[in-house]
Amino acid sequence: MSQQNEFDPLFEEMKSAELSDSAKRDSLAGIQRRLSRKRPHFIPSLVSGIAAVAVIAFLVLFASNSAMFENISSGGAGEDQLVFTGSSENWEIEYVVLYQEGEREKDVATLTYIGEGNPPETIDYEVGSSSGTNNSLNEENSLVITSQGAGLKLHESQENGAVISWEGKSESFLLTREE
Repeated sequence: MSQQNEFDPLFEEMKSAELSDSAKRDSLAGIQRRLSRKRPHFIPSLVSGIAAVAVIAFLVLFASNSAMFENISSGGAGEDQLVFTGSSENWEIEYVVLYQEGEREKDVATLTYIGEGNPPETIDYEVGSSSGTNNSLNEENSLVITSQGAGLKLHESQENGAVISWEGKSESFLLTREE
């Protein structure tokens, strides 16, 4: 006789056996305990993991961009920055020169119309080492000029000249270095 055949009558007998009330309560309490235990589900774990990675990525990008913006605005490590400003009756100019170690210089000049009445449609300019003709102003009545060159580094005491011409008018003035 096989082993399985020996156990079949035992199982049949166990099925018909009555459990005592305490055994029923203990079995029911065990089932309730197992059901009350919360198993970690895959989806919430995955979502919380993705959220954690997203937060870390955001913080890393924010920190690196903050450092980048700080370097640009303050001259950063390995850069020298000179800022020249000046104004006339109708114009205001900010001229920033960045010198990066081992790289060419970068100039950014912002020309802003501050005169009364409508701004001119086009202007000609000479600012620092940059010049241009027939340039239009943006909606803030400004023109932003960027250039890159291998110019000589300006000395602290040096001043830069600026000339702006428009509609038969012309203004010349000096840009002085800000500290």
